[in-house]
Amino acid sequence: MKADKSVMMLKKLMIICFWISGSILSIHPSLGAQNNDKTIIKGLITDRSLQPINNVSVILLRVKDSSLVKGSIADANGKFSFINIPFGKYYITASMLQYQAASTSTIVIDAEHADVNVPSLILQSETRQLETVIVSAKKPMFEQKIDRMVINVKNSVTNAGGTALDVLEKSPGVTVNRQNNNIAINGKKGVVVMINSKISYMPMESLVQFLGGISAGNIEKIELITTPPAKYDAEGNAGYINIVLINNPNTGINGSYFVTAGYGKRALGGAGTNINYRNGKLNIYGNYNFDYVTYEQPGEGTTQLTKGANIINNSSTGIRHGQRNVNNLRMGIDYQLDSATIIGALVSGYNNYWTMDAVSTETIRKNTVIDTSIENATKEINHWQNLMTNLNFQHTFKPGRILYFDANYIYYHDNNPISYTNIFLNNSKQYLFTNEIRSGKITPINIGVLSMDYTTPLGTKTTMELGVKTTFSKFTNDVSVDNYKGNTWIPENMLTANYLLKENIAAAYSSFTFNLNPKTTIKAGLRYEYTTSNLGSTQTANIVDRKYGELFPTFYISQKLNEDNSVNFSYSRRITRPTFNDLAPFTIFFDPKTFFTGNPALQPAIANSIQASYLVKKLIFSISYTNEKNTIEGFQTQRIDTITNMLYLTARNFNSEQFATASFSLPIVVTKHWNMQNNINIDWRQINTSYNNLPVRITVFDYNINTTQRFTLPKDFTFEVTGFYYSTGYWGTSKTDPIYQVDAGIQKKFKNNKDILRFTANDMFNSGTTFKYVEKLPISGTYISGSFNFGMLAYKLTFTHNFGNNTLKEKRNRLTHAEDELNRVRN
Repeated sequence: MKADKSVMMLKKLMIICFWISGSILSIHPSLGAQNNDKTIIKGLITDRSLQPINNVSVILLRVKDSSLVKGSIADANGKFSFINIPFGKYYITASMLQYQAASTSTIVIDAEHADVNVPSLILQSETRQLETVIVSAKKPMFEQKIDRMVINVKNSVTNAGGTALDVLEKSPGVTVNRQNNNIAINGKKGVVVMINSKISYMPMESLVQFLGGISAGNIEKIELITTPPAKYDAEGNAGYINIVLINNPNTGINGSYFVTAGYGKRALGGAGTNINYRNGKLNIYGNYNFDYVTYEQPGEGTTQLTKGANIINNSSTGIRHGQRNVNNLRMGIDYQLDSATIIGALVSGYNNYWTMDAVSTETIRKNTVIDTSIENATKEINHWQNLMTNLNFQHTFKPGRILYFDANYIYYHDNNPISYTNIFLNNSKQYLFTNEIRSGKITPINIGVLSMDYTTPLGTKTTMELGVKTTFSKFTNDVSVDNYKGNTWIPENMLTANYLLKENIAAAYSSFTFNLNPKTTIKAGLRYEYTTSNLGSTQTANIVDRKYGELFPTFYISQKLNEDNSVNFSYSRRITRPTFNDLAPFTIFFDPKTFFTGNPALQPAIANSIQASYLVKKLIFSISYTNEKNTIEGFQTQRIDTITNMLYLTARNFNSEQFATASFSLPIVVTKHWNMQNNINIDWRQINTSYNNLPVRITVFDYNINTTQRFTLPKDFTFEVTGFYYSTGYWGTSKTDPIYQVDAGIQKKFKNNKDILRFTANDMFNSGTTFKYVEKLPISGTYISGSFNFGMLAYKLTFTHNFGNNTLKEKRNRLTHAEDELNRVRN
């Protein structure tokens, strides 16, 4: 029955999708008429015996300045093609290792010559044997593109031996809050994280830990996508972070491995490898990495409130000793059935085992006089396991006309037992009594995703994309709390329950790209998403039971003024749904006087955003504005119980938030051996909420600066220094102190060009991961403050070795559709 409903929903969504397409075509009737007039250049690559040669690199160049227009790879039959080429004069060059390059004569594309079949390009074999061919290209640490910032992790010295989380912390506009386990871009926390363009599906809090276990040695680049098109899910007001792992395009067996050893407050280390095999129609790939980290993390906190005529102050100090072991594995296969069809499969998983022992002392004062002390010992295990499987199919009917199908199944399991021993003392430090509490949380999560996309050209200047997608999620959260009394464990029935959430999201989209002329491009899309969500427990059914549909338009225009100047504008409407665990009304202890609880009353947040940018060569300036209703903020003060002195934290809906950001990207080449990348973000933010029915409005300006200085030294040495500074800001209604961090590293490449040795110093001043905050509520004499140091100071030595064949082959641009999914689960 459920399957029939899902089929009916998909049929309805497809009807909506094609209705959208038909509507746009009716508005622009010329699109259909252009379908038979598209420009195309095609040809064949052969050897001297006229036998086709596959995998040849083919590039289309303008005659007037030899500038690159498009690139392609000859297929298994030696054929190539270029479509949607503007009118003009061109020529083609074909090249491949062990062959001499060949070029065509001038090719004219105009109204009378819209379909050109060039004479066969014949490649002559090289007469001499090449012993070694080294092709190298240095990319800058940061590349600013029209819709995203690209961070080339692989080329960074200071990121060696670090993690994905370390790289994000140093990225322009990105804020990593390790205290609350959250990530924000330009102050907006609705971030969706992808691994190789595939959504992680991981709880955000666990995701922060997971990113701390992905070695930078296995990362090629990180993309910060702030203006996602209609093809992507409408989830998340901040956009997407895409972490691209290394995928070698060379033929044969090739890859690399690395080993890292270091010391911060304690020992740490890691190792990993990536391997790739390409031959003919088959490509097998995989990577694995292991990470071991130990921590010493001091912290302190204060809660002050007014109780009658008395001021009650709870202050605590403590230290956590943590240890994390992470194993990540990813393996996949692609097989080319014929020149037009590719099938693929991917399996990945991780095992993240985190343990922590903490000791703390809490002192309760009444009017500055000590009343009671609590000595606390906490032991915690947080064990996350994950398995993901993917099957995908891609068929090309003709150049530019592609059908893509994708199926995913994702499974997570979390086991999070915690034990607390609280020893109560009077104001003379004399023993009163001992309170022992244990809590457990077992969380299995099942997610299934099916999607289909179709791309086709409409005439010479228009491309259409259509797609449908459905997601099925099932989340169980078995929470228990027990008190040790009378030599036995007694359940706390009010805090113990088994919660079940089922959620289905069905979506359809239509998107059109109009290349009006060589300088003007417009992209417009519309996405529809329908959500059904039901949360209940073994005691109470239908705690949350919602059904709602929303339309999400996107619009983008790019205008190239001349070779060095261009302007861009974009608009998008997006949604942020409550995370699964934020909805489930369980209770978790942070200390004897602080609790975190779920909030089943949370509503989705809707945001409208506009962005404009101006590019001058490699310099870019952009401004953006976002207005969001029902903003979801995590770890906010819900209430302070003046009878028990308990502080209750929860995720809350704020009335609204507004964001305005100005960003500058300034790459500078100082000398031949010294280049720098500077990024500046200036933010304005207004928060509107309430506490105890009293309005709270916070308006704040903040800024952050990020810089990378790279020096090329003699004898293949490279030295790099990176640093960032974040000014005073706000996380919800909590005001945070400024933070800064400086990293440095030196690299040596050996003559074989396969071995690299790096020494790095991360967070040299132990300043980048010290979070200090204060929250003043609209109640006289009440405030909350705290600080925590995550102890990320570390000195590391990393050795990397590259191995295998260096013969290039076309790399498949693999996109699976789990990447569109929401990072909805929260630990």
